[in-house]
Amino acid sequence: MAGEKLCSWDAEINPRYRLVTTGNVEEVLPGIIKPLTADLINQWDYRFTTRMAEELGVLDLVPTAPPPAMNVLGVVGGRWTLGVAWSMAITSTYQVSGGTDMLKQFVEGDELTAGQAQNLERAKAARRRIMARWRNADREIERGREISERAYRQAWAREYPRLRGEELLRAVEENVGVVAGLFTSHVIVSVGGAEYTGMLGALLGEHLPGHPPAWVTTLTSALTDVESAKPGKATWDLARAGRKSAVISAAAAELPNDALLARLAAPVSPAWEAFAAGYRELIREYGFRGPRETDPSTATWDEAPALLLGALRADMAAPASADPHRKEARAAAARERLEEQIAAKLPAKAQAAFRETLAMAQRLNRGREGTKANWARACRAFRPPLLETGRRLARRGALEQPEDVFFLRLAEVREFETLDAAAAKAAVRARQEEYRRLEGFRLPEGVFELPTSLLPAESGAPAEGALAGQGVSPGTATGPARVIADADAALAADIQPGDVLVLPVFDAPMAPLFVPAAALVVETGGMLSHAAIVAREYGIPAVVGVKDATRRIRDGQQVTVDGSAGTVALA
Repeated sequence: MAGEKLCSWDAEINPRYRLVTTGNVEEVLPGIIKPLTADLINQWDYRFTTRMAEELGVLDLVPTAPPPAMNVLGVVGGRWTLGVAWSMAITSTYQVSGGTDMLKQFVEGDELTAGQAQNLERAKAARRRIMARWRNADREIERGREISERAYRQAWAREYPRLRGEELLRAVEENVGVVAGLFTSHVIVSVGGAEYTGMLGALLGEHLPGHPPAWVTTLTSALTDVESAKPGKATWDLARAGRKSAVISAAAAELPNDALLARLAAPVSPAWEAFAAGYRELIREYGFRGPRETDPSTATWDEAPALLLGALRADMAAPASADPHRKEARAAAARERLEEQIAAKLPAKAQAAFRETLAMAQRLNRGREGTKANWARACRAFRPPLLETGRRLARRGALEQPEDVFFLRLAEVREFETLDAAAAKAAVRARQEEYRRLEGFRLPEGVFELPTSLLPAESGAPAEGALAGQGVSPGTATGPARVIADADAALAADIQPGDVLVLPVFDAPMAPLFVPAAALVVETGGMLSHAAIVAREYGIPAVVGVKDATRRIRDGQQVTVDGSAGTVALA
């Protein structure tokens, strides 16, 4: 398959920014994206890129194109891609002392280096602006949390059947602006974390040449209070509280999800009342999470808590040694010992720079997960008004079911009250067929240039010996592989204590599954991927970038993961 448009709802190619990758964004929204979600991404891509360039004062240097063209986020071949060219262009505008390879922290690519700005005076001004955002990251994250929580709670609290059509559309359009603003924060904090991590590595390389490569990983591990690790810790706490009751433990192990949810909705004893209260608090705080968590076409834990219930069951069965709080405390102690060890070895003139660089790297890498959660929570606020739009279309025969609204295009949704029923149904059927067909193909690996071609999906043969990737969380662990092919498989996965999770991508809502796991192997990702950050918080060895791991490792096969060396040995 070749041609400039590989999928009918792809973004148009921006001739300025042709270099793209599926790396990094694939772990946020893996697989084929439905047309309406793709169009919403296209809208906030333009608003975000324009806003960021304006805030840095460089819009004339890094101009943006309106929809349907892609700048940094766009759908290619039905899949989400990251515009590497735009990312390098915007990063170059504030580089004042040589280029930076900070993009390598997120995605694979040997040539991902943004150059130094040509106009140093403008670059210094842009750097002052972005540095101010980095220094005030904590305040920005908290403000973003308030904005996203308000958007999400208001979205689910409104009585949509009472709203006029234009009010439904206004809710969607207003949320595009909210998401764009929160994504701006996410990108600024993320690139700051990557830049300071790179600076930390360079500082150690200058003053302590030949130091172990794992040092930088350890220094950015077990930072505590990392947002993406919180659901797993909260799930563990609730599971261990429930385990104290033999009745609750037995019910959690034996009852199907529907029956267990019914018991939680109508507790029959003080013990059940306490457990149900804890479950409601867990949902209240983290119910916006769910598979493909920035995709409004998929249900949240509020609606479909199957993965959460599975994690509760696994945590109840796990030994005390799986406690994520203890693991995190041990990893934090190891990090603090290394910090003091390095400080003692550095020359006096480098001490202050080390402490400052370390503090900023840790703060921004921790904060990146907070900005990601804020952005994801706001993305889910699209779902209620769009489902109501789908219900209205289904009632008048324009859709088979409300969820089919996500196979419409945004332009069609904007005209939903006058949409021809027969034409809408035909368009949805054609796109659903195209969606299924696209699942048999893949995009090129790594960084590639547009236009490109789709390649047939490969089915790698079982491997022998060892597989290699990038070690992102230190330690070694051995256990049976639990191969989880996709987000749907995660919902039904029966994770057992000591399993080694093998995933094509890491979706942040999978984090509670980590708790009883021995190790993690992921086909995609980099040093600052969400999988890497969460694994380091939980003290779980992890290797990312292991090509075709889910096809080459057999479910149940004994594997040994070395998160320092970046290897996966197969029995």
